[in-house]
Amino acid sequence: MKVALRLLLWVALFGVILCAGWPHAAAAEVDIALSLGAREVAVGEAVQVKLEAMSDDDDAPSEPELTLPSGFEARGPSVGTRQQVSISGFNMVTQTGISATWLVTPTRAGLFSIGPATVLYKGQRRRAEAVQLSVLPAGQQPRSRRSRRVPVDPFDSFDPLGGSGFDDLFDRLRGGSRVEQLPSAPADLVPERPPDHLAFLAVHIDRKRAVVGEQVTLAVYAHGAQGLFQEAPGAREPSHPDFLAQRLVEDGSRQPVYQYSQDGQRWIAVKVREIALFPLRAGRLEIGPLEFGFLGRRYGSRSGDGLRRVTRPIVVEVSEPPSAGRPPGYSGDVGNFELSALVQPRRVEAGGSVAVTATVKGQGRLPGALRVPERSGLEWLEPTLRDDPSVSGSVVGGSRTFSYVVRLTQPGSIELGELQLPLYDAEAKRYRVASVALGEVVVQAPAQTPAAPPVAEGPRLSDLVRYRGTLAPREAQRHLADRAGYFWLVALGPLLVLALAALLRVSQRVRSGLLQREQSQATHATRALGDARQALGGEELRTVAHAAERALYNAVEWATGVKARAVLRADLQRVLSGAGLPEPLAARVGELLDACGQLRFGAPDRARATALLADVEAVVKQLVRRPPRVVRAAHEEAHP
Repeated sequence: MKVALRLLLWVALFGVILCAGWPHAAAAEVDIALSLGAREVAVGEAVQVKLEAMSDDDDAPSEPELTLPSGFEARGPSVGTRQQVSISGFNMVTQTGISATWLVTPTRAGLFSIGPATVLYKGQRRRAEAVQLSVLPAGQQPRSRRSRRVPVDPFDSFDPLGGSGFDDLFDRLRGGSRVEQLPSAPADLVPERPPDHLAFLAVHIDRKRAVVGEQVTLAVYAHGAQGLFQEAPGAREPSHPDFLAQRLVEDGSRQPVYQYSQDGQRWIAVKVREIALFPLRAGRLEIGPLEFGFLGRRYGSRSGDGLRRVTRPIVVEVSEPPSAGRPPGYSGDVGNFELSALVQPRRVEAGGSVAVTATVKGQGRLPGALRVPERSGLEWLEPTLRDDPSVSGSVVGGSRTFSYVVRLTQPGSIELGELQLPLYDAEAKRYRVASVALGEVVVQAPAQTPAAPPVAEGPRLSDLVRYRGTLAPREAQRHLADRAGYFWLVALGPLLVLALAALLRVSQRVRSGLLQREQSQATHATRALGDARQALGGEELRTVAHAAERALYNAVEWATGVKARAVLRADLQRVLSGAGLPEPLAARVGELLDACGQLRFGAPDRARATALLADVEAVVKQLVRRPPRVVRAAHEEAHP
């Protein structure tokens, strides 16, 4: 009996262990998380926002979306697929999902919530909670950079800029001289004679002459002769008011460290900054100095400020692309791009729409617009943009997708034409037009309404009327038509219909007039000035320039009918004068548009923004007072 009971207990225990270890089917779920590359940045500095979504089955999440507060500019997302396998005991869990990355740039200071972010999973939107981002005023350095640890012995952390990115290399070099085992510096980094016996900064720029819109790459290397060093807090970044900048290297914590010998002295060199600069105008444009602090045991680590060194300003000669061979519609795009497109569907009914997805891919600053074909029966709506930026060998590029909706109004086989991107290839020093043929779309006539079925034959009159056999005296009856007010009531109906029709026509005319007034360029120009005043009161100076520029464009189109955005800045005065605008006023419009561009991309200056807004208001009032071009043309035709 005891043996049987003991055997029963062992069988039960084995069953419990087997059930616990047997793999179970897990309920399909999605794990989604949102993260930031940095919790604190300054105005104008880009920060990476990353969304990761993983599911336990083959149905992977898709269509990532990110919600941003006002005052933020975003590029992306860049979406990649992921797969993860984990084993726990007898269970093996395979997860598939996506990783979406945005590059977000704040334009105003404050504490903001980034997100929430969502993905589409099994037909439902799944949500990741928002994260907090602190945005400091422009020029102020985040605490994460100001409060870097300063070790007493610089070999405590091998990272020459104070981080821990070189800890693995430190472990490999522990047995000997760490500096001597660093890789040798390339020949172009070794100077003929060091300008300083302790430390210095060397500036490398890939070109001293460029055209407007061409990338100029600025790299700064720190050289130290007193052993390993860190970057001291409080660095002053180089100014570049006439350039649009994209930072490629913000610090040297992830950059290779080199060593070389000069006159018996061993030096250490590391890249501490690299910036891609795109000139916005022609002329002698200056790039300001970089102030950098060397911090280490023999560089002044006890003081906290380090050994300060400053680079010299650099001047770049910038010119406009050549006028010879310039293709029609060229708007200043510089680079080497290819264009592809997809049209879906290829067969629609008249009045329907097709989707045109065009992708520009290559090297250079991504273009902002494409030339669309203008043909009868086609109506192109404004596109939505999606960016996937990239950097390859210090060259900025990537891809930008333009998603158009095209309405087709005429039946038949419609040739859509070509999408075009006129550009200047600065490397080949020539113009070319990247184009892609969109092909043909079959537009069918609307389906005919089916004819009404025949009406069934009703009963005969003889079946409805009963005849009397004998006549009887009729009783005197008074009918409604015998009353005096009957015909007045009959006439009242048509009169009410006519009155209602007249009232509807008057209301339509009033509504049409109000709508035309609401949609006129003069109204848009006045509203844009109001937006500029509001932005000036809220210290959003770049928004002031954007709103003032929009007011000028609307006022010019009201007064001349010219879409100034599509005209090259060098030809604007001539085009406006040809459209009937006085030459002094046309020249003034060009000057104010240049000033708006400088304020948008330059350092914030409230006095300059106030003065610019006053000048723009004065010019807009002159333009709006002029009658629209359509009215002037009709007057000139009536009074030649």
